[in-house]
Amino acid sequence: MGKNTFRISFDDGTTKSVSVEIVDDYVCKYCDDEITLDQIKKTIGGTVGSNQITNINKVLPFINKYRKDFGLDTCLKKAHFLAQITHESDKFNSLEEYERWNYRSENKATGKIVSLPGVFSNTPIEFDETMGESLKEYLTEIFTIKDDKDKVLTKTNDEIKKLLLDNKVKVVDKKLYTNYQQGEELLKEVKEKKEDGTETEVIKFKIYLKSHSHFGIPLLSRMYAPYKGDRRGLGNGDELSKDGWKYKGRGLKQLTGIDNYKNFTKYRNGVTFTDDTSGKIDFEKNDDLGSPQDAKKGNYVKVSEPMYAVQSALWFWNKGSQKDNKYAVEHAENDDVNLVSKAVNAFDTENLAIREGYYNNARKKDAIDIVRHHTDIYDNGTDEQKKTSKAYFEKWKDKDDEAKKKLEEINKAD
Repeated sequence: MGKNTFRISFDDGTTKSVSVEIVDDYVCKYCDDEITLDQIKKTIGGTVGSNQITNINKVLPFINKYRKDFGLDTCLKKAHFLAQITHESDKFNSLEEYERWNYRSENKATGKIVSLPGVFSNTPIEFDETMGESLKEYLTEIFTIKDDKDKVLTKTNDEIKKLLLDNKVKVVDKKLYTNYQQGEELLKEVKEKKEDGTETEVIKFKIYLKSHSHFGIPLLSRMYAPYKGDRRGLGNGDELSKDGWKYKGRGLKQLTGIDNYKNFTKYRNGVTFTDDTSGKIDFEKNDDLGSPQDAKKGNYVKVSEPMYAVQSALWFWNKGSQKDNKYAVEHAENDDVNLVSKAVNAFDTENLAIREGYYNNARKKDAIDIVRHHTDIYDNGTDEQKKTSKAYFEKWKDKDDEAKKKLEEINKAD
């Protein structure tokens, strides 16, 4: 609160000094509180395992160290941020995207079969050179070649690749990259040919798809490669560049795509994170020399380290992508969980209800306690702040007994 003095000029040429009292917005006394392990556990809900607690304890000091300067300075922002990173990190089970996708992965919350992102097909397509190169180290694990008597013929990866290409074998591509445990599947019987090129009825050999595990680097390289009509804006190169794996989801936000890694690098190198003495880092730096192991040497893997996992999430929270011309942090202050979720991940439409569920946990009395926040604001704030807080109680009165109780108190007093 303070006073500003203005001089007013009148038509007769005289002036007069006028002092106007400026009333500052009241600041909730709980907004400055640190986020606690227990609040995160309440946001997750249910049983929280030792691995989750270990991960929470790794990142929580950084969250609290940076929160005031990077958009976690109110109860609302803290509650929304916790809800989003709880979902993005699979309830703090991992600071990087999983590579183990099953051929038929099921969304545990909805029971629906999950479609693989990107170019993957649900119907057979012709095995091509890109698939052959991407999977060249694993073809003997994926395919079996048998003679007409069903005796297995020993073939190298290169020989299998040539057979698949020469014989234009068709297959559902996601069966090749994911964890496929559906048993042996006959893909093609290759028959002997006459001199004129027509087929005989004599079987030369048979090509089978067999059960196998997933292949992480090829899988994510294909999943996040660009394709016609791709709206994700990841900036990655094609499947053989391995960009999809290099710039897979990492950090509390699961930062994905080379463009996001570039933008995080630019942002981080231009701001100050308290006590971070690691200097400027190029998180898109690529030390790939060709082999799967070499691909794991780039700076991009650092984003899954606790400090950078938090920093990258806070960059995206403040300056990542927008929904309706606002960043996630802005929608959080407006308490719009749907728009916060879409700003954080516009393509994860199947899990909007799950994200909302985490927010409902985070806002409750035993977590961040948003009713307590608005009660403090209503009891001490400006008239405009009172309107906002009363609107919150109206919004939640049918879902939250504490909100209903406070609204009844307000209406009775009025």
